[in-house]
Amino acid sequence: MPVTTMRFTNLPMLAATAALLSAPGPAMHAAPLSDQPGTAMAGDGDVMFLRKAAMAGTLEIDASNLAQSRASSPVVKSFATQMIQDHRAADAKLKQQAQRLGVQVPATPLQKDQQALTRLGQLKGAEFDRAYAQQIGVDAHQDAVALFRKAADDARDDGVKSFARQTLPTLEHHLDMAQKMAAQVK
Repeated sequence: MPVTTMRFTNLPMLAATAALLSAPGPAMHAAPLSDQPGTAMAGDGDVMFLRKAAMAGTLEIDASNLAQSRASSPVVKSFATQMIQDHRAADAKLKQQAQRLGVQVPATPLQKDQQALTRLGQLKGAEFDRAYAQQIGVDAHQDAVALFRKAADDARDDGVKSFARQTLPTLEHHLDMAQKMAAQVK
């Protein structure tokens, strides 16, 4: 049988491809590398920001939809309505950035957040109001503000950085509203 030999004319590219394919963890979740127009090579930090922001926004919307039927306080219901409106608008802008960069964002919250939503959905009335105000109003917005501040400072992509900077004041306002709401429903 004849022996066939392969010639690799681009060994550095082959080595880089092999390293990328064998790398554990986040490298496998980075934006696809592409020479296609309209797709940028986003840094891992930008990709992770978009994914975390998408999951956080989905959590806010899902929990706020629950609040529409479970809350007893008009303040909580009003806050929830505002969250649905604002987070849907931010989600649309986030998806534009993700699509521009070729990044697939999750459509559901993290598993632990889904479990928290399930527990929240078992509450009603004043008990729901207190839990929603603290967990979704205050805690989730503290996390979101920190996430968006970091991206506003550290994002490598100008569009991602701009999105984070434009969204941050709204999230800070939400946090302020949430703290006032939590104090009212305690």
